[in-house]
Amino acid sequence: MNTETDIELAIDTLGGRGDGVADFEGERVFVPYAAPGDRLTARLSRDRDGHLVGRIRNLVTPGPARVAPPCPHFGPRAEAGCGGCALQHIEAGAYGAWKLEQLRAALARHDIPTNRIGPLAVSPPGSRRRADFTASRRKEGVLLGYNARGSNRVIDLAACTVLRPALVALLAPIRALLAPLTKPGDAAEVRLAATDSGVDVVIVAAIEIGAGARQRIADFAQAHDVARVSRRHPRHPGAEILIERRAVRAMLGGIAVPVPPGAFLQATAEGEAALAATVTGALAAMRPGAKRVADLYAGIGTFAFPLARAGAAVHAVDAGKAELAALAEAARAAMLPAVTTEPRDLERRPLDTAALNAFDAVVFDPPRAGAAVQAGLIAQSRVPRVVAVSCNPASFARDARLLLEGGYRLEHIDPVDQFLWSTHLELAAVFRR
Repeated sequence: MNTETDIELAIDTLGGRGDGVADFEGERVFVPYAAPGDRLTARLSRDRDGHLVGRIRNLVTPGPARVAPPCPHFGPRAEAGCGGCALQHIEAGAYGAWKLEQLRAALARHDIPTNRIGPLAVSPPGSRRRADFTASRRKEGVLLGYNARGSNRVIDLAACTVLRPALVALLAPIRALLAPLTKPGDAAEVRLAATDSGVDVVIVAAIEIGAGARQRIADFAQAHDVARVSRRHPRHPGAEILIERRAVRAMLGGIAVPVPPGAFLQATAEGEAALAATVTGALAAMRPGAKRVADLYAGIGTFAFPLARAGAAVHAVDAGKAELAALAEAARAAMLPAVTTEPRDLERRPLDTAALNAFDAVVFDPPRAGAAVQAGLIAQSRVPRVVAVSCNPASFARDARLLLEGGYRLEHIDPVDQFLWSTHLELAAVFRR
């Protein structure tokens, strides 16, 4: 294969990473930023796994699914290539169909029926309320943005079509803030979250924060109405609050919950509402309703508070002590004594069947790796209703297979697209014993 020659390709479909897929001499070629039906020329090479990869050189004929991407940072141009999105160039109908097909494929690999998938709930542009950026200090200033796809190169963002405008508006001020706090060669992460109290900023960096730096940070927060700024060392747990102009809260089920620095929030309010509706609706449909619910991997109470407001006694379990403390504080303030908490690492110490059998329902929302051990124990339990929330169809399908083999029936799956134009998909699935 001559890597200096442009090859004409016909794109047949989209692969699992959102790349266009074509055939070249009997081998599949993966072409980032290509769309089904495209005819194009590409320069071929091999990636670290030995797959053929095409870099678009010229679009000869666009396919019917191709549209103009809304973001200037998206695409194969050298100055673009932002790794935050993969599918801005795909028409909405084809994009949604592709996301659902990825879910169906994950289920099929574990012999799970695909006829119980509901419609895709898609969060709109400009709705994402949290983001993690990379900052890189150069001689000429600070680069701040996402990494380019498959690279450590930072794309210096001037715009982002998926984020809330309040977060985009802080990009330039944060560059100006970090410039005197860092020196050339320094790197940092900046984590932003738009909470119900305003924007929360966490700077993850091994930098000194002296009196002068604290004053600059206070001035930044005041000038841009930032609710809180914290600093976390990349090698140390916990975060130091540098300035808190007002208490940072998130409204969950109508309850104001304290948000520890860097605590997990669902990516969009729309996605959170869709997931919570599936969780509460599934348990409300029980006759009689679920009175005792275990909320596993509960975080700060995304599902615990809507369930409690619906009348359930909720036992929230999570490994995060700060998150559980925030949940407990909010429950006390709202006078919800039926909400109890238990700090517990469910990967190392999952709830056993005896503990699970005390509940009418279990909700579990694990990290991307899933919860194979805990799901296996739920499968052995007598819990009447289970709701699985997942951000990874592959690990969900593995865990769901365990529930099915344990005697549960899959009622329905509600897919939720909170990470617009990315390859990620979330879901909530209801199982009945």
